[in-house]
Amino acid sequence: MPRSPTSSEDEMAQSFSDYSDDCASDSSREETIYETIRATAEPSFSRMDDIHTNSLVVRILIPDLQHTKCMRFNPDATVWVAKQRILCTLNQSLKDVLNYGLFQPASNGRDGKFLDEERILREYPQPISKGVPALEVNRFLA
Repeated sequence: MPRSPTSSEDEMAQSFSDYSDDCASDSSREETIYETIRATAEPSFSRMDDIHTNSLVVRILIPDLQHTKCMRFNPDATVWVAKQRILCTLNQSLKDVLNYGLFQPASNGRDGKFLDEERILREYPQPISKGVPALEVNRFLA
């Protein structure tokens, strides 16, 4: 049965109003999503205080590149994670990078040692009396 021109216009108007209702609900959903993202992305003061009190600042020495930098780490992160962060920030690459590890220099009568990459940073006591503690990025094998 052929449709009259007015009925198709009515159908179009109805479909347009249905579409605009969908858009309105979509935009309100988007606004809710953006508000959620914004709320979680903006650091609160208590979160910033937590970052500063639960962090470990370490001076990183890289003798092979004659480079030194200071970095802030989560003390509950593994040594492996810290090493990866250090290596990702280097401007120059180290040859055979997998053969490097974090080395804690000798201090307070203790011998220097390589840090076990499966342990967390908090497990290694850092000498505070000398200021910022230091770790070196050194080769495991010479």
